[in-house]
Amino acid sequence: MATNYTQPPPTYTGPKNTSRGRDEAEQPLLSPMPGSSSGAYFDQPEAGDIPDDFKASTIISAIEQDAPEIRNAFVRKVYTILFCQILATCIVAGGISQSENAIFWVQTHTWSFYVPLFGTLINLGLLYWKRHAHPLNLVLLSTFTLMEAFTLGVMVAFFNNVIVLQALLITLGVFIGLTLFTFQSKYDFTGLGPWLFGGLVALVMTGFVGIFLPFSRTFDLVVAIGGTLLFSGYVVYDTYVITKKLSPDEYIMGAISLYLDFINLFINILRILNDAQER
Repeated sequence: MATNYTQPPPTYTGPKNTSRGRDEAEQPLLSPMPGSSSGAYFDQPEAGDIPDDFKASTIISAIEQDAPEIRNAFVRKVYTILFCQILATCIVAGGISQSENAIFWVQTHTWSFYVPLFGTLINLGLLYWKRHAHPLNLVLLSTFTLMEAFTLGVMVAFFNNVIVLQALLITLGVFIGLTLFTFQSKYDFTGLGPWLFGGLVALVMTGFVGIFLPFSRTFDLVVAIGGTLLFSGYVVYDTYVITKKLSPDEYIMGAISLYLDFINLFINILRILNDAQER
């Protein structure tokens, strides 16, 4: 096709300030810009300076290396506290249950039973609030254990001593066996939490209804068996959480959870043995 252009187009010479364009084009991509003390795209570290990401990875690696020692010390602390709680409970509860004068005084002053009974709930709330405040947390833990031991001693005073001893030995055997099983198990027991909580709500509501509308002895036995299974599951679950999940700062909560598991397991086993004897 014919055109009307008789002259060729002019040659493109680029921008007027060609020296600056060439200087910028010739600079490496990761080098500092001209006239700048820092890199335009990447700041090279100073001599002897360690990047933050390397520092963080080094700290994390050190923590991972020390984690088994920290976790083992935490577990030993929890079970030392738990042992002291169980020992104190056995001494106090056993002494009260074997004292006829103490039991008679409690029967004639019923408030002395309900005050520590509800006092344990208040004390437990304060203990959760101040669980990191040392030594107040240990003081609250001691008062909680003593009030729990007092109410337990009054309760077991109305059971046969042989049955109480049998229930205590069975509870110790079950608790130790489940603890050792959880220690060596590779299974993740975290999924038990929601199921155990649902069972606990059902058990509490059943006990609350039974206060006003007593159930039959057969149903009471079924509830006691269910409670035994429930708190056996809680022993496994809480032991797993303490050994794998719980923060090392939460040794008070770890000891309290296992202590309550032990006490409730003992009460339900005691109910089963007592019902079996009466039959």
